[in-house]
Amino acid sequence: MIKAVVFDLDGLIFNTEDVYIRATTEYLKPRGMVFEEDVRKEMMGQQSHVSTAILKEYYGLEETVEEIRSQISYQFMKVLPEIIALMPGFEELISRLNTAGIPAAVCTSSSSGYARSLLSEFGYLDCFDFIIGGEMVPNGKPAPDCYLMSCEKLGFEVSEVMVLEDSENGCRAAIDAGTFAVGVPSVHNEGHNYTGAAIVARTLADPAIYEALGI
Repeated sequence: MIKAVVFDLDGLIFNTEDVYIRATTEYLKPRGMVFEEDVRKEMMGQQSHVSTAILKEYYGLEETVEEIRSQISYQFMKVLPEIIALMPGFEELISRLNTAGIPAAVCTSSSSGYARSLLSEFGYLDCFDFIIGGEMVPNGKPAPDCYLMSCEKLGFEVSEVMVLEDSENGCRAAIDAGTFAVGVPSVHNEGHNYTGAAIVARTLADPAIYEALGI
């Protein structure tokens, strides 16, 4: 029986993958570079410093990881207002979970402060029991650390916790933690491997999710 649900953030609750792609594209454009699909897929679901290091190595960028992160963050915040939106099915799902009294949490490779700010802006911060950010665990996704920590904080066995993830790295973390892993691929996850997931859903509105939750 599923007793709690943990949500990823980027690409699962919000379409922030779209925002990040635009921001990184804008960062690379003056350098005569194109944000290639291969490197984007490798970066997806990683902690910020890890994904930025991948970008730096792939393009042979001279700036430090921190400098690159700072410049992409500037572009991110610049384009965020015109692009940001909730992913299909989230509003109904979190409402149903809250009504049913099923605890919900957020576990993201992004910083907890960023997650808190974004959820607060859209009025959903109070829907979650807690947020675990990438800075709070020693090893980021695809390591299972963040989901093991989430289950411990929730007070349930790993098999009693559903994890909703859009990326292969995130789903692998949830699977290896022993949770009830649900892959929810978006258009940006084409070619990702969700082997081992209990469900691969079309969106957060997929009836299979509700059936597993019993709501």
